[in-house]
Amino acid sequence: MFTYTKVKYILVLLLLSSTIVFAKGHTPANPDKYPYPSETKDKKGNKINVDGAIKKPKNFKVKHVYHSPYSAKGFSLGQKATKKQSKAWNTDVRPDGKGLPKGKMSVEKGAEVYSLKCASCHGEFGEGVGRFPILSGGQETLNLKPASGGDPGPLKTFGSYMPYVAPIFWYIQTAMPLSAPKSLSNSDTYGIIGYLLQVNEIKVNDKEIEDDTIIDAKFLKAVKMPNEKGFAYNNLRVPDTKNKRCMKNCIKGKTVINRIKVDATTVEPEFGEERHYYGKIEPKAGSNNPGQAKYEASCAGCHDDGVAGAPRFGEKQDWEKIVKKDFKKVLNNAINGIGAMPPKGGAMDLKNEEMENIIKYMIENSK
Repeated sequence: MFTYTKVKYILVLLLLSSTIVFAKGHTPANPDKYPYPSETKDKKGNKINVDGAIKKPKNFKVKHVYHSPYSAKGFSLGQKATKKQSKAWNTDVRPDGKGLPKGKMSVEKGAEVYSLKCASCHGEFGEGVGRFPILSGGQETLNLKPASGGDPGPLKTFGSYMPYVAPIFWYIQTAMPLSAPKSLSNSDTYGIIGYLLQVNEIKVNDKEIEDDTIIDAKFLKAVKMPNEKGFAYNNLRVPDTKNKRCMKNCIKGKTVINRIKVDATTVEPEFGEERHYYGKIEPKAGSNNPGQAKYEASCAGCHDDGVAGAPRFGEKQDWEKIVKKDFKKVLNNAINGIGAMPPKGGAMDLKNEEMENIIKYMIENSK
């Protein structure tokens, strides 16, 4: 296995033609420690909480109140989530690293995981394949201002543009790889991020990232990305409205009650309707097609919506030219990749026989 430190990879990149303006301020990694006052005052002397609400209302009047006759009863919205269920959904990671889970992996091992799970779309060194995102390079290009379409412009990549590395853990583990999201372990994700930091030549505490460097939560919290101060912080704790807080006895004088007459008892799609799930899927009842389950688990992510130009499942016009080709050639393209589609759509664990069943299923339903 060749890693970045063993091979010097030379790549010529066509830079994007766009400009960027650096903000004077930047997003604090830990919003809770940002110097916010617990309260302040408006121009009239009213005390304002950090959420923008005025503590003591003055001259507050409400002339119109809207009333909805509908409730949540009868919708079968489920039951209150348990602590275990809530914990399973609480997977977000903040810029300061809060939320990073346990796990660790060396950069060298992470390079192997990246090669297996990510390289088919993003390239062995993050250079990008086809229309898929470029993950490496671009440092010192964000200030470029092309005068014409032929001049180089900013190249926004993982290494040049991202202000913080910790939230990337959350994104990768939730959405990647495209063909099998949520299939990476905590350690796999740490290893992949470590490799991406290495190929982007990002130093941590003025030290280069080596093959034997162990990547874990503590390590990621120490990473300072080159573009950390390139984003303006939208301070949501500073009030941007003049609304006044009032919890009781707020209505004075005559009040007009406006009743909502629109029927809001029906919804589309209906509650409880099955949503698409990219995971381990068995064929639906009554279906004996051996390619359906594998298609829904590994291919639907692109072919249901035509991502990156993929022929859409069930759309005859997208498949007109394909169905006229020799089936063996079509199958070979699917196995080895063509255009923006990586080999086997990135699902390298699929067997060739399974790919054949998938292609047959797609063609049969798209003629």
